[in-house]
Amino acid sequence: MKKEFCAERLKSARLAAGLSLEELSVLCGRIVSRQSLSNYETGRMSPRESSLDKVAKALGVSPEYFKNKGFTIDMPALRSTSNNPLSSEEEKQLQNTLTYLAERYINSEKQAQIITAFHNPLQGFSVANQQQAEQAALSLRERWQLGNGAITSVCRLFERKGIKVMEADLPKEILGLSTWGEEKYPLIVLNIDRRLTTSERTRFTLLHELGHLLLTISPSDNPERLCNQFAACFLLPRATLIEEIGSQRDFITLEEAIDLHTTYGISVAALIHQMKDLCIISIEHYNYWFDEIISKNKTEQGWGEYPFDERPQREKRLNAIINHNNKNNETKKDKN
Repeated sequence: MKKEFCAERLKSARLAAGLSLEELSVLCGRIVSRQSLSNYETGRMSPRESSLDKVAKALGVSPEYFKNKGFTIDMPALRSTSNNPLSSEEEKQLQNTLTYLAERYINSEKQAQIITAFHNPLQGFSVANQQQAEQAALSLRERWQLGNGAITSVCRLFERKGIKVMEADLPKEILGLSTWGEEKYPLIVLNIDRRLTTSERTRFTLLHELGHLLLTISPSDNPERLCNQFAACFLLPRATLIEEIGSQRDFITLEEAIDLHTTYGISVAALIHQMKDLCIISIEHYNYWFDEIISKNKTEQGWGEYPFDERPQREKRLNAIINHNNKNNETKKDKN
C-alpha cells in the first residue's frame, strides 16, 4: 500500500470536491480523522485498505484512483487545447484534478444506472479552411437533428449527447479545456470562476472545445481559428443569419447586434467576426466595429445578456437520483 498510494491525488480530489480536511473526515464518519487525512496528503503516512475505502467512497471514486490507476485522461490532447502552456507542476496538478472529476462523474452515471454513450458524428471529418469548418458545424446540427434555430442551452445539449462537462479551478487565462478520458469519453472542463466570463462566452468556449475534440485539423492550419469558426457557425448558421439581416450589409447597428446576441447566445464580438468571415460585411466595416465600438466595451456591459445560465448540471441530477435510490433501499430494509 505504501508504495502504491499517491498522496497528491488525495489532495487534488479533496480540493476539487471543495472540502476541508475536517469536512472530509465528517464524510468518512470520523473513522478517518482530520490528522490522519493530513498525514496521508503530506505522505507522512499511507492509509490502510479500510481507511482508503472510506475516503474513496466519500469522494465518489474507486480506491484505484489513489494508486495512480483507474481512470486515465489524454494529457497530450489537453495540452494542445491551451494557448497558455502550463508549468510541469500545474500540468500534474491539473491532471490529478481532472482525473478525479472525470472518474467521479462516470461513477455517478454507473450508480444512477444512466450511462450516456458518446458517438462521434464527425469521425474523420477533416477541416483545413473556413468553408470546411462551416460545413462541419452544419453537419453536426443535421446529425443531431437540431435544425437551424437557436440552441437554448449548449451545456445541456452536450450532456444529453454524452459529452462530460465539468468545472475546475483553472488558471485565469484559460476559460476551458478539452481532452479524452479512457480514449472514449469526451471531457470538457470549464473554469469554475464565472467572474472571468459570460454565458455567451461560455457557450462559445464549449463549442470551440468540441471542435478540438471532434475535428481532424492539422496544426499548420491554425486549429484555434478554425475551431472559432466552427463554434460561431454552430451557434448561428449562415442561412439563419442571412434570414435575420440579409446576405450583404453596408452597416450593422448596435441594436441589431444586441438583438442577435441575446437571441442566439453569441457575443457581439463573435457575431461581427462571423459577419466578416461570411462576407456579409466588409473588412472596413468590421474594422470600424472593433476600433470604434467593441474596443471601448470589451466586456459588452449594457449590451444585454443571454437569459440562460450555462453551467453543468447533469452530475448534480445524477447524485439526486443516487440519493433517492439509497433512501428507498434503506426504507425497504427497515420494513424487512
